Amino acid sequence: MRAAYWVFRRELHAMLRAPILYVVGGVFLVVQGIAFAGLVGALSDPRRPAPLGALLEGQLAGTLLTWVLELVVLTLLGMRAIAEDKRSGSWELLLTARVGEGAAVIGKWVAAAVLYALLWVPTLLYLAVVAVFRADDGGWDLATIATGYAGAIVIGAALLAWAIAASAAMSSTLGAGALGFALLIGVFLVGELPALWPAFAVDHPSLAAVLRACSVRETAGAFARGEISAASLALVVGLAVTGLSLAVTLSCAGRRRRGEVRTRAAATLLCAIIAVLAGGLAIVSPRSVDVSAARRNSLDPDTREVLAALPAGAIVTIVQPTLGGLEPIYDEVARIAARMHQLAPGLEIRSVDPANAPGGLASVARTAGLQPGDLAQGGAVIVDVAGRRRVIDLLALATIDRGPDGAPRVERLAIEQAIAGAFAALSTASPVKVCFTAGHGELPIDQKDTKGADWTLVADRLRAEGMTVETVNLGSLVSAACNVLVVAGPSTPFADADALELQAHVRRGGALLVAAASRTLDGSLGATGLEAVLASDKLGIPAAIVVDPALTVRELPGALLVTDGYTDHAINAGFRGARPTLWFQPRPVVTEKGATPLVIASAQSWGERDLLHGPPKKDLDDLAGPSVLAALGASGRVLALGSAESLSAAMLDGGASAGDLWVAHAIRFLAGAPEPVIAVAATAPAQVRLVMTSAQRTTVIAICVGVIPLAWVLVGGALVWWRRRRAES
Repeated sequence: MRAAYWVFRRELHAMLRAPILYVVGGVFLVVQGIAFAGLVGALSDPRRPAPLGALLEGQLAGTLLTWVLELVVLTLLGMRAIAEDKRSGSWELLLTARVGEGAAVIGKWVAAAVLYALLWVPTLLYLAVVAVFRADDGGWDLATIATGYAGAIVIGAALLAWAIAASAAMSSTLGAGALGFALLIGVFLVGELPALWPAFAVDHPSLAAVLRACSVRETAGAFARGEISAASLALVVGLAVTGLSLAVTLSCAGRRRRGEVRTRAAATLLCAIIAVLAGGLAIVSPRSVDVSAARRNSLDPDTREVLAALPAGAIVTIVQPTLGGLEPIYDEVARIAARMHQLAPGLEIRSVDPANAPGGLASVARTAGLQPGDLAQGGAVIVDVAGRRRVIDLLALATIDRGPDGAPRVERLAIEQAIAGAFAALSTASPVKVCFTAGHGELPIDQKDTKGADWTLVADRLRAEGMTVETVNLGSLVSAACNVLVVAGPSTPFADADALELQAHVRRGGALLVAAASRTLDGSLGATGLEAVLASDKLGIPAAIVVDPALTVRELPGALLVTDGYTDHAINAGFRGARPTLWFQPRPVVTEKGATPLVIASAQSWGERDLLHGPPKKDLDDLAGPSVLAALGASGRVLALGSAESLSAAMLDGGASAGDLWVAHAIRFLAGAPEPVIAVAATAPAQVRLVMTSAQRTTVIAICVGVIPLAWVLVGGALVWWRRRRAES
């Protein structure tokens, strides 16, 4: 240790007097200034949401370009360590001064690592820039900042060991530089393969996960987020120990007996094997410490319980958005999904663009109840478990609003809650049994009609939700034990005895959904026979058709497109402003005090009674608007829809309507079996916004990229000049 310390002091003293150090430091600070300029641009750009998470995460994790330039700096720091001594002959003098190869290598490595750490000190000025222009008065996560800087330094020190190994292998400084850069770029690219070759990650997910664990860039990003994992430590320690052992072995070549060199080479190989095994153990049994103030690197205990019960073969597919401003949200989605994979190794994580969405973009959008274009722009998360699927759209992942400066701001994040809730819903068998009546001209649920006059798509949606769907006779309602009874557009009225059966079903605690028929337009819109049942729950479906000039679809006469007419009710969650529903020639639903309107047409709507004499025209005989298209009865167990045809395959096939998804929500509510809610609170993300003019941004970038590196070079040059002049005197 004394010998290594002596070499360290000697090497540090020599390097501080070498002009090359300050040139290398200037290059390093230019690289970091470029990275910080990109961060300033992201933090001050009013056209996109501010980056989520740790303040300097983007700075310390870097980009491919900044990492390549940083590897050049590390190569320059390490290539002279031994090669220059060999060229000048001082290497042999050093080793004859009772200093072994191991002590010499370690001393030179520690000196280079200390100098590398000193290069990071000027970058602390970046925090001052953030403090001056920061829009909010939020605090500093000092633990995360310290961990990020420490992580960047130890990763650089580990890579320096390989640059010194290259220096030990060569007697030429330029040769050592070329070999050292080749070694460092090779180590770096191993971890970047999954990002550079996306198809590889899809075809070989397990191997891709191993390679990502070897990524120095992702490791630096984890440190910058305040996460210290066993895998990160294994990577850093393994790189450092193996590189130093290789440097010692190469420095012995030509000086020691061949048997001793072979022994040292075997020891180096053993170090590499131990490092690989330690890293593999850290991947299989992940352990980590979260030092961030907001605990953003930890999963909630309820999420851990859901993951522990997750069946094998579960898949999370992240459909990347085409809107670049949403990338920070989906980067956070990917990180949370990766943490879930650590706890549930059988969980497969995929990331695709909209064109490669599993099953096709149209199918995914149909499942989500969204338009394909909207889903492509906003992205989504597809969760598949045991043959069942949930699509989590952007609105379920995040709440986005405008900040004080008018820039988009992510107010809340519910990523963990949404994905864990989807896992719980898909893993739990639903006990809901939905029964459909027959014998009164209802739209069929199991047989497709050539004109699309059927409810097969609704039935398919309910089955995909895990519900049991069947057709029953009214006489066997008691034995059928139906949770929800559905009357899908009867064209002939129910007899009094049948209506009494339905009423008895409701009184026993069952639920009833009545969708009126409007396809037989004979001027009277015949009664359903269920008027008394509906009236007892403060509901009615009169003989009229809703007309609404504001919602009329020009391409489909008689259809109304509802986007904002959803009231504030659990059934309508996620629909207002996001998921449209088409209502084809709907009949108005009349509500009395106690009933709850769910879907309402605009204020321009009315209920047209005269269906035989010319085009609809509002007059005193019509029902005043705004017209209700769907309503929940006073008991909370009876639901009335103004149009069964609105949920037919003909209306749903094109994907323009999310009516089947709305009905699935309604039936779950009626059955008292809502989706499982995981008690994971949505979080307010840490977002730093810089308020800067264009001139201020240019000035800051010029200071970081030009002034700070130049000041380092000038101060270093003045120090070298002063020392040399002092030595001469």
